Amino acid sequence: MIIVSDSSPLISFAILNKLSLLEKIFDNLYIPQSVFNEITSQKKPFTQKLQSFTEHRVRQVKNDFAVELLLKDLDVGEAEAIVLAKENNIRDILIDEYKGRKIAFTEGLFPIGTVGVLIQAKKKGFINALKPELDKLVVNHRRISKELYTKALNLAGEK
Repeated sequence: MIIVSDSSPLISFAILNKLSLLEKIFDNLYIPQSVFNEITSQKKPFTQKLQSFTEHRVRQVKNDFAVELLLKDLDVGEAEAIVLAKENNIRDILIDEYKGRKIAFTEGLFPIGTVGVLIQAKKKGFINALKPELDKLVVNHRRISKELYTKALNLAGEK
């Protein structure tokens, strides 16, 4: 499976020190230039780790007009990720923000977030437990609603 990623999930997997999970679960992962720029800004934590993981995965968006239309509702990374996926006939998109996921879905894409990937990783035996990963994200100020937290643990069989 090929997937296009926004910045938030990449940052989350860097926090968890589990970027390699993305390579285990997806055949290829692409990111738009704006996402690369955002996650490799010198002011950001994990810059070196993210740059090394993503520099060969950057793809250019061709349809700037489509990006401009999406910028009314989304940030540039989310907008470019959606357009890049559509331009390359990639159906799957890794995106965490609710609004971005909703728009991606209306654009015919299949959004999955950090928590969804972690659930897949648990089911495939790549991680032993979901709860410690979710807790580490929460401690590091990644937004996970109580409802999503509980639902994820149930789906992973960790009530």
